Amino acid sequence: MAQGRGTELREDYVSGVRTEVTTARVRADVATLHGELLISGLALAVGGALSARIPGADLFVVTPADVPFAAVGPENLVLCDLDGAVVTGTPGSDLLPHPSSQAHAHVYRRMPAIGAIAQLHSTYATAWAARAEPIPCAFAVAAEEFGGPVPVGPYAGTDDEALGRAVVEVLEGQRSRAVLLEQQGPVTVGATPREAAMHAALLEDVARVAHVTRDGGAATPLPQAEIDRLWESRRARGDAPTPGTPAVGSPKQKRRQLNIDTKTKTSR
Repeated sequence: MAQGRGTELREDYVSGVRTEVTTARVRADVATLHGELLISGLALAVGGALSARIPGADLFVVTPADVPFAAVGPENLVLCDLDGAVVTGTPGSDLLPHPSSQAHAHVYRRMPAIGAIAQLHSTYATAWAARAEPIPCAFAVAAEEFGGPVPVGPYAGTDDEALGRAVVEVLEGQRSRAVLLEQQGPVTVGATPREAAMHAALLEDVARVAHVTRDGGAATPLPQAEIDRLWESRRARGDAPTPGTPAVGSPKQKRRQLNIDTKTKTSR
């Protein structure tokens, strides 16, 4: 595991007013989301990780290891390069990055359009991951947001690279912006950290509805033609990108206590 090694500062790589300002903004956004995710119940007090790419640089910030979500601030997020090495001489570089930082680095290397990753342990989505069972696409919102059943990726244990490969292999072949890692938990992606958090919230809603539906028997999946129609309709409105496609802005509304970007739902 490469967490402990550091990479030397390079003037053309990290320094410069533009990169420093951009990094500071991303740090602030990601730190704020840690608190919002905790309050919303989507994140546990300890565990899970949120990371975000620094636009215009081969860098990302990630949750520090063994720091409660409530204590995460801009100053203790860890800055890493796309090999997962800590950038020395930067705020948070005295801390270890989250153990999954190598997995996040792998995803960023392989999928350049992904700008943020949320690896949380929300209750219902984690329960589906523990069963290693895809979440069925049985209602319209699930089809719009995930384009079909939410897929399952293989158990990766403590091998960070294997975890990253599992995420990439599943997402590259799916419309979904979420994957359930077998017996580990959900991972969602987005163009921005707030979008990755939005997808985590939507995933938990879909997982909860699917779980409740099971109490009355197996849910009836939507026909594939209808899933395709709903997915394409959302994409035509410019707010449902695939993991390999940059996102376009969408309307905002307050969702639970998590101030995330979300879509206005219409009843069907």
